[in-house]
Amino acid sequence: MRDVLRRMHRVSRRICFLLAAAAGCSGLSAAVAQDLSSSASEAGVALEAEAEPEERPAPSYPPGALPDAYPDKAKLLRGDIDPRELLVEVPESWASHPGMYAEAEALQAFGKMRAAAAREGVELLILSAFRSFNHQRWIWEAKWRERYKSGAFEAPRDLATHIMRYSSMPGTSRHHWGTDFDINALNNRWFDTPEGKPVYDWMKAHAAEYGFCEVYSARDGRRQTGYEPERWHWSYIPTASRYLAAYVEARDAQPRGFEGDVAAPQINWLTDYVLGINPDCLWTASDAGKGRELPLVLLRAAIEAEQAARVEQLCLRDEGTRDELLAWRARGFELEEDADIAARLMHLENCLGEPDPVLRDEVAYSGIAHILRDGVADDETLRALKGELLVRMAADAADPDGFSKPFAALVLSEVARTDRISPWMSSGERRMLVAAGAAYVRSVRDYRGFIEGEGWRHGLAHGADLLMQLSLNEEIGEGEAIVMARAIFEALMAEEAPALVFDEPARLARPLIILTRRGLLNEAQLSAWLDMLADPAPLESWQAAFGSEEALARRHNVRAFASALLIAASEEEDGALDAVKPGATRLLASVP
Repeated sequence: MRDVLRRMHRVSRRICFLLAAAAGCSGLSAAVAQDLSSSASEAGVALEAEAEPEERPAPSYPPGALPDAYPDKAKLLRGDIDPRELLVEVPESWASHPGMYAEAEALQAFGKMRAAAAREGVELLILSAFRSFNHQRWIWEAKWRERYKSGAFEAPRDLATHIMRYSSMPGTSRHHWGTDFDINALNNRWFDTPEGKPVYDWMKAHAAEYGFCEVYSARDGRRQTGYEPERWHWSYIPTASRYLAAYVEARDAQPRGFEGDVAAPQINWLTDYVLGINPDCLWTASDAGKGRELPLVLLRAAIEAEQAARVEQLCLRDEGTRDELLAWRARGFELEEDADIAARLMHLENCLGEPDPVLRDEVAYSGIAHILRDGVADDETLRALKGELLVRMAADAADPDGFSKPFAALVLSEVARTDRISPWMSSGERRMLVAAGAAYVRSVRDYRGFIEGEGWRHGLAHGADLLMQLSLNEEIGEGEAIVMARAIFEALMAEEAPALVFDEPARLARPLIILTRRGLLNEAQLSAWLDMLADPAPLESWQAAFGSEEALARRHNVRAFASALLIAASEEEDGALDAVKPGATRLLASVP
């Protein structure tokens, strides 16, 4: 088993290094390569068994000194270190491939446990030990890009939580500490096989004797948050507990510096994931070793930190905030030379769900639009704003007053416009934005437009504005055009829609007009969709609509939509919109 695993891992690593020269493993940096292939001659302290000669240098810090003695604790906790300076190389005979490193005490304890298991006929093989920030980023971004391209996730938060079933955000993995080991197989089912079950049974019975614990245990009611069960992941608690306590104390440990980090503030990554472990793996004063308890004061501090972050997400943070915002609007949203653009935009974004129409429309939306159209927001800021807006617009997002999602869609149209004017999104990001915009337009069921004293909601129109800006983007192709067109027709076919009297049909027509003018939609497609709108079902005929309020509303909407298409086509002198004429003409003729 060990030899087979070694060969498999060596082949896969070699393939990855070869691909790195091209594009397949472009995220595999030199630092990652160093993690995977550093020679044994550069390793740390000698081990109890199968050690190298005594002349090997000792680690820079004595056992038990880390992480507290390290000058830059945040870098250490994030795995942003050279493992050769602080850790010990894993003997090749203990591992599936050479070049792995681990914390000295943890590796020494593993050696004792490995020897004890071997005496009972159980072989323990390390598949993964220390993992640097760059290595974890490579793993994360490979999954992020693959799933991003699929278009299956509407918001960064959804994609991130999907990946976080089994993979940590870079900077939050316990593997950064060198105290945790993946052993024998990275598949839960393997531990139920005739070969794997004896390994798991032995570990469950004896690992604690050597200080090890299964941190991501089964969801048995005691562990309810965090990663999915990992029967292969075992942590050396006397040392890992010191890192965990230090991690909770670290105020600058916010995950950042990788694709998808915009989702970090939207996920309880600390309390649900870093702390979402088997409670038996929390070190107590009665346990052996030089561990560190995670006292209630630290847990309380972590929770309070998350609550403080939520306060930052408020629009009105104190009694004077509204007056300050109105005064800023009166000055034309002028920005000081040293203004924090990102902070200003995020504060305004927090006001998009406000029931006060002045704050929501005249300050929040208008202020964001002003800043974006001035072109002063950099790509990183735009990407972060887009992420926040996608979360706000997501299907499961809270919107008790019905303002938040429509205004998220409206502001996303401004974000999409910036990319149209000066491209900064990747093709995958555009596809995700198209998918999110289309999903929102299909999902709108709050048809309120303008209400005195409340202002605008206008969900369908705002969603159409987002699709319009995307339609104008030259990077959008036929596939995205079909996704948007289908969403528009599905929205018009919704049986529960009232008569849309706030210009929604004309706004929905605009993206179709643009896509047709660009040649991305053809007559056959448009006619098929328009013929579907002309179908009176479930009524026998449109004449029956005059006895149904719901049917009359649908009649009004489809006629208004077809009229908007024909008016646009009649004004086009070069015939670029001729493709809409047959279907729209038939629709008006069949819906009296």
